[in-house]
Amino acid sequence: MTKYPADEFDEVSISVDRQGVHRERLMPERSSGLALKIVVGVLALLVGLAAYFLLPRLGLENAGPNNDAAAGTASVDGAAPSASGDPGLGSDSADAAADSPTPVPQDQGPEGVPSAAVDQTQAVNVLNATGTAGLATTAVGRLTAEGWTGAIAGNWPGQPVQASTVFHSGADQQSAARELAGALGIDAVVMDPEVGPLLTAVLGPDFQ
Repeated sequence: MTKYPADEFDEVSISVDRQGVHRERLMPERSSGLALKIVVGVLALLVGLAAYFLLPRLGLENAGPNNDAAAGTASVDGAAPSASGDPGLGSDSADAAADSPTPVPQDQGPEGVPSAAVDQTQAVNVLNATGTAGLATTAVGRLTAEGWTGAIAGNWPGQPVQASTVFHSGADQQSAARELAGALGIDAVVMDPEVGPLLTAVLGPDFQ
């Protein structure tokens, strides 16, 4: 016997097989698993719809085309990688080559060696072969402004000339004769040792 008093649950009919208190299930055991699967499926569908409609508005769909455009621009701008392995050096070296001035060939000596700088301090005869007074002095002033400090004005004692000419005595004076002619705007440069050992600019009627 127990110490608790008897109650209505202790009175069980003999014809009933059950004993104790039993609660009836309101939902079958299998139905709970099916409901969970339905809920998960609905959530997955909602997430898929949200991604389909929201991602394009966020601009993520333009990431691919922009990258392709950038790659296309890089392939056009950097046409070919340079020898150093840097793809950017190809376009830079091409622009530098386009902007750099074309080298001017120097006057060369008898053996093809570039001549040295012209000595503008050497003595130079500037002779007037026209009837215009002061023409040689004007030419000397022009040469002095160009850096020729040894120019001497005078009159031409020889035969009349038709065109202004710069005379030199040999190949070693050829570069200096050309530079002297350029400073005076004279086209003709002639080697004639009989004129004298010095560079000689003879001013004709065409001299300006």
